[in-house]
Parts: sequence; C-alpha cells; structure tokens
Amino acid sequence: MSDEARERVRVTNPLTVAAPHVRRPVREELDELSGVGDAYVRALVRSQLRLTGVVVLALVLTLGSLPIVLRVAEGVVDGEVLGLPLAWLALGVGVYPWLFVLGWLYVRQTDRLERDFAALVEPP
Repeated sequence: MSDEARERVRVTNPLTVAAPHVRRPVREELDELSGVGDAYVRALVRSQLRLTGVVVLALVLTLGSLPIVLRVAEGVVDGEVLGLPLAWLALGVGVYPWLFVLGWLYVRQTDRLERDFAALVEPP
C-alpha cells in the first residue's frame, strides 16, 4: 500500500456542537407546564399529602382509640366530674382542644410548605 492510498479521512458530525443550555426561571417552567415545572408541582403535592397523612394518622390513633380506652378502663367510665360522667366529658369536651391543635399545626406546616415553594419559584 502506498502512502496515497492510506490517506486519513476525518468524519465529523455538524450537530456535535450543542446549543448552549439556557437556564429558565422556575416560574416559566411552571407557566409552560414543562417537565421540570411538573416535577416541582408534584413535589409540592407529595409533601402536602405526606403532611395530611401524618395528621390523619395522629387523629385516628388518638381519637380513634379513645372509645377503646374508655371501654377498657373501667374506672374512667364510672368516674364523674360535676355530676357528668367522665367519659362524656372526655368525648364531648376533651376532643376539641386536640382537634384545634392538630388543625393549627396542619395549617402552620402547610403555610410553611407553600412559602418554601413560593421562595423557590420567585427567588429574591
């Protein structure tokens, strides 16, 4: 083989130079419903659902078990305060402060999640 027959050929692709990646604000990603914006929204919804599950679980474990505790604890059923059975007071009055606390914590945590999401979407 001669040197002329072994001439090297360089093969190139005109598409090897990629366009520069333009960073877009998250706000645009959300407005256009792109894959990135969809991921952000799904993450927010997932965290809100997780918080809801924790609150519902706390509610079920505490208030759902209260009738069982009252049924098992004989002394609580027989007790009286101001002429009212203690079981009635526990179910009729004692439940509401706990519901208020759970609701307050839920709203506070939901506001924190939305505030964090808004800070991510609209940086300072």
